[in-house]
Parts: sequence; C-alpha cells; structure tokens
Amino acid sequence: MPNIKALNADIKGHLLNVSYNGLSAGKLTGYSYMLDYENSTKDTQTLGIRFSGKQKAGDVGLLYTAEFATQSDYADAPSTVDADYTLLEGGVAVAGVTAKLGYEVLGGDGVYGFATPLATGHAFNGWADKFLGTPSTGLQDTYLSVMGKVAGVKLLGVYHDYSADEGSADYGSEINLLAAKKISKHYAVGVKYASYDADTVSVDTDKLWLWGQASF
Repeated sequence: MPNIKALNADIKGHLLNVSYNGLSAGKLTGYSYMLDYENSTKDTQTLGIRFSGKQKAGDVGLLYTAEFATQSDYADAPSTVDADYTLLEGGVAVAGVTAKLGYEVLGGDGVYGFATPLATGHAFNGWADKFLGTPSTGLQDTYLSVMGKVAGVKLLGVYHDYSADEGSADYGSEINLLAAKKISKHYAVGVKYASYDADTVSVDTDKLWLWGQASF
C-alpha cells in the first residue's frame, strides 16, 4: 500500500476578491488574502490586482492578462516575508486553436520566495510538480501553450522554461501534453504526460496519467 500522509493546518483567513466587468477592454480584479496560521510563522498578507480581456480583430481573438501582487509579513511572520508576483500573458485564438505566450515571476531574494498556499502549482508551473513551492531564489516561468480540438479530441501542449528570479540560475525546462475526449454525455477519457529536463533543480522526470471520468 502507498504511504499516504495528510496534513491539517488551522488557519484564520481574511479573503477579499472584488471584480469589475464594466470596462469594454476586460475585467479588473482586486484582492487581499491575509492568512494567519495558528501554530506556524508562515503567515502572509497578499495584495494584488489583475486585468484580463479579449478583443476580436476579424476572425482572430486577441487575449491578454496582466497581474501584479505584493506579499509581506502578517501576524507572527518574520520580516523576511517580502516578495512580489508578476504575470504577463498574451495570446491569439483563431480557427479553433488558441496559442498563449506568458511570463510569470514568483519573486525571491535568496531568503524568501513568494508563497501560494491556497493555489496549486501543478496547474500553473508544470505537471511534473517540481515547483509546488517557490524556491527561496524565486521562479521565473516563461511558457508557450497551444490548445485546440481534432476530431472531438481536446489537445493541449505547453512548454515551460524555468529560471531563478534572484541570480541567473537555469532551473530546467518542461513539456506538458494532454489529450482528452468526451465519449458520451456522461463519460470522458484522457491521457496526460509531463517531461521535466533538469538543469540545477531536481532531476529529469517523466510522468504519465491515464484517466476515465463518469458524471451524472
């Protein structure tokens, strides 16, 4: 049997997320996340703003997102909790194919890296799960994704290039591939693959998932 461990953490959280859709260019969102762990000094205060939208130019859709957040010490956290987050993403959607180019920075100064305790790094920073936590030297993730459908099969490919925010270290690169198909109203199947090519972080890693899904 696999060795499965569960971790419980008591947190007092004050979460605020407000969006405004009245702009023709897109949606503006502001947020504040204040997390106070009962038996830990991992407390953080995160304040951020995000803008995202889509415009049409003929048959081409233009996609864009910009986000910035700053994270600081809160409650019992030490003053070393100090980092910023930046996301810039642009893309095009044409003929059923969507391509995006993005640059995401989780800041780090060699002592503290921007933390995302309520998020999943698996969905954003590579399916090989090498960056579920941000290194103390931060993480710069430059990525390119292409998504579309062929014969009813959803196809997605993503390339990541990882490097340090503090210093010039190259962490590694990764390729993610996915194919999924809904075979009836209630059933779907899929396959997902991740291949991480290590430079200075971890080791070369390949992962493969096969799944079936039933919903009623």
